[in-house]
Amino acid sequence: MSRYSDSPKVPGSKFTERKGVRKVDEITEESGCLWRETQMHDVGIDGQIEYVDAEGRATGRLAAVQIKSGSSYFSKRADGIVRFKPEAKHRNYWASFPIPVVIVLYHPDEDLAIWGDARHQLRADLDAELRVSESQRLDAGAVLEILSLDGELPVLGFDPTGLLREMLDQTNGMHGTSQSFFDLFFHGLTDVGNCLYFGMDLFGEIMREKDIYLEHQDRLLSWGAEDYEFLDRYVSFLLAHDLVRLDFDNLRRSADDGMVGMFIAPLTPKGRDLVRAASELDREFSPSTGGYRSLAQERMVRILFRDSGERLLHIEKFKGAFRRRLKS
Repeated sequence: MSRYSDSPKVPGSKFTERKGVRKVDEITEESGCLWRETQMHDVGIDGQIEYVDAEGRATGRLAAVQIKSGSSYFSKRADGIVRFKPEAKHRNYWASFPIPVVIVLYHPDEDLAIWGDARHQLRADLDAELRVSESQRLDAGAVLEILSLDGELPVLGFDPTGLLREMLDQTNGMHGTSQSFFDLFFHGLTDVGNCLYFGMDLFGEIMREKDIYLEHQDRLLSWGAEDYEFLDRYVSFLLAHDLVRLDFDNLRRSADDGMVGMFIAPLTPKGRDLVRAASELDREFSPSTGGYRSLAQERMVRILFRDSGERLLHIEKFKGAFRRRLKS
């Protein structure tokens, strides 16, 4: 018997899947745009396309892509239409996604790649089969069409002042302890301002600090559905404007379980540019900050070891048992 007879096998479908991903990558490159493949926790989105303008500037305009590669996906093919029925978990996921989601069907034997607006079709009828026209070939022009699904493509470069204004305008209410996207972003900066933290605890701490230091008397220190919707919009905003490198698929799984997710994510070049722009304005508004460093300083983030003793003993017990297993 071969020493490799019990080794894991790689199914042929894995290579077929990669052909589809490579095809999308190749066509996106031809269009002059960026393809970012989902490297971890792919739960229904294989990657994202970002629009790059004529000056070579990444704009933050994104579209999500799910790729289905193989002749089997063309089995329901008639009158120039290919029908595809997504799994229930994907239908809900794509319909609620904050940016356009397109399905790409790739037939490797025919080198045929076609696409359809999955999010739009599912929002119209969540239970319907997706209809993908063979006339909608995926090519460089189609990539730009896909990126236009949310409106005209941006023609200007990054506008940090406009983005900061939008962050101020997006709030969860008008009460004294209300918050804006601006609050969550600049209170969430960590790792010397190079990363961004987000979690329900951050939202709660900002609310409490506003109540204490700004001496608001409305005492609205509880939150409801509108606040959860506000936090969901904030994360979608970060993604849509490409401000952080975020494993959005993994975060959405928390939302599907009825929880607010949390993350520490590195800022993108655009995110760092936004912080620099705000810092320049901060120096203009407050030339002398005294003992306070700046608007864009880091917040300390730590794990609370509330059950540290019990957990410590359990981990030590596991280590001992594992060492004994290795010696046996």
